[in-house]
Amino acid sequence: MKEGAKHEVATAAFEKMSKRQQLALLAAAGLKAGPNVSLAYAIDKFRRDKIREVFLYLVFLLLFTVSALVERDVTDAHYYTQTVKDAILNENFPGVTWYKTFQDVSIDSDFWEYMTTVIPKYLYTEEWYNGEKFSDAELNYVLHMNRLVQAPRLRQLRVKQTDCPVPARLSKVISVCYPQFSNSLQNKSDIAGWPPGERLAYQTDQQLQTGSYHQGLLPYGGGGFALDIPLYFNKTQALNFFNYLKQQRWTDLHTRAVFFDFALYNPVNGMYLSVRLLFEFLPYGQVRPSSQLRAIRMGLSSLNDYAALLLDALVYLMVIFYMVMDARKLVAMGRGYWTHFWHWFNWANYTVFVITLVFKLQFLIPSLNYVSGQGDLDIQRATMDFESLGWYYYQIVNWQAFNNVFVWFKAFSFLKYINADVANLAYTVTHAAKDCGLFLLIFAMVIFAYAQAFHISFGTDIGEYKTLLDSIFGLFKTLLGDFDFEAIKSVNAILGPLLFITFEVVCYFVFLNMFLAILNKTYADVVDKGVDDPMAVEFRSTVARYFSQIVNFLMFWKGKDELARFKNDEAEDRDEGLQNLGLDEKKNTLDREALDMMLHTIQELSTTVRGLNDKIDNISKVQALTGASNKMQLLGHGGGSPLQAGGSPLGAVSPA
Repeated sequence: MKEGAKHEVATAAFEKMSKRQQLALLAAAGLKAGPNVSLAYAIDKFRRDKIREVFLYLVFLLLFTVSALVERDVTDAHYYTQTVKDAILNENFPGVTWYKTFQDVSIDSDFWEYMTTVIPKYLYTEEWYNGEKFSDAELNYVLHMNRLVQAPRLRQLRVKQTDCPVPARLSKVISVCYPQFSNSLQNKSDIAGWPPGERLAYQTDQQLQTGSYHQGLLPYGGGGFALDIPLYFNKTQALNFFNYLKQQRWTDLHTRAVFFDFALYNPVNGMYLSVRLLFEFLPYGQVRPSSQLRAIRMGLSSLNDYAALLLDALVYLMVIFYMVMDARKLVAMGRGYWTHFWHWFNWANYTVFVITLVFKLQFLIPSLNYVSGQGDLDIQRATMDFESLGWYYYQIVNWQAFNNVFVWFKAFSFLKYINADVANLAYTVTHAAKDCGLFLLIFAMVIFAYAQAFHISFGTDIGEYKTLLDSIFGLFKTLLGDFDFEAIKSVNAILGPLLFITFEVVCYFVFLNMFLAILNKTYADVVDKGVDDPMAVEFRSTVARYFSQIVNFLMFWKGKDELARFKNDEAEDRDEGLQNLGLDEKKNTLDREALDMMLHTIQELSTTVRGLNDKIDNISKVQALTGASNKMQLLGHGGGSPLQAGGSPLGAVSPA
């Protein structure tokens, strides 16, 4: 087709579009409406750019998915973490007749029982199951396979004694109290240390090279009173260490948190495991245990690590390419660029990629320095805060997991280019977005109202509603069928069932049906009105035409291959025929002789059959003549017939 004809066809197709569709086409082509914009150029540019964009995004989607899966072996990390967790946290306390584990620690005596029984049993194992002693190379392993990489650390945070406001009636019996932990109320006075007789001074987070921690009930700083347990300690020395601190009342009313940190390395999967055990000494007398185990892959020690780094680099190169393309489109379109939802979505996606990259650099630099450095000091003290490093590693994982939703959701913008049926589903979601947004706003208000009611009414007695956020999550679980109605009823036999039943009725019978009605009506409108985008139709026809050309090209080469194969087979058959010519002639001679014998036999059989037929005909004629003669004789003699003897009509006829 000539250029002028292309221009006329493109202009005609463009003029059939609505004003909104024309602007959408210009936006998709990265152009700004104006008198100097060629409509044919806009359509042609859209066609070429959109095809390139779709196939490039398919490549990007594949690279991103493979990179996310290769970068972290989730299955190995799961089994590694669970194995150590079962050994350290789910181990029963020795010497008790009931099941008591780490999670059952509730008072200070439980804390010291755990530290003097379970911890030495696993961190300082010295012999095999048959009683054979470990060699020096077999020491400092947990479960025989996981190496302790640095000295475990015991760290305590304390608060000052303060005056508390108490009622006048109790002022004589309560004079002082010990508040909740805060940095401003920290007690930094020296306490008992190790070796025996030594005093332990407070150290800042910079001195200990330890970061803050926010996974407990309260946030805690990285400073405190820290004791590192050297790796050359045997089980007896470790027991002496813990028992001495227990005798010295190392924890008392000033204590608000005790951390026990250690790190392991498994040479089989190449992962480090950061283990942090936190014991929070709460102001009302309870000790609350919690744990944090983080499986971390550090350094570049295997082919898989280099492959993950290469794939990640390719992903970020494509992200940079997309950012440049969107920046060029922004310059070309001006303010009109920001009137389209997917442009905002793209930059939100780029922002997540940049945040993830920042966390990756913050993790990669110290981890490479650690794995490439010397480990001489690790025997005596903890040189690396694995929990803080693991926190950066898990931020990478969390942001990348969140980005998976963005990357795959971006593919939703290409669904309408597949076919008309898929386009209808995409248009349904797009057209229903406003109504669904208003619906979700009202639904959120209802959820918050009931969450506040459940929190106030049942939060004191039922842990599922102890905080407002927990109450919101608990109501979502209730919608999925996970609830304890008897517990709610036992707290308040009237208000509990009333709130529960009204919540179920409102959410299930009202809001769920409203949501379905919005989607059903929108889908029916989309199908009835036929709102298919002309740009999508143009894209499908272009892809179909390119695909047809590729198929024809492949069929052409396939035909040439088959023709060449036919010629080769024909030549081989001709050569084989020439080689077997003598055998074929002998075979033909034998075939002719056999044919002659068969013809002669057939002729003899035919003559015999004809003779038999003649004899049968003669016999039939003789039998027919004999029968006729007998009948005539009977008619010529009168007494031989019973009819004539009885006065038949023949007897009444008189002779002439």
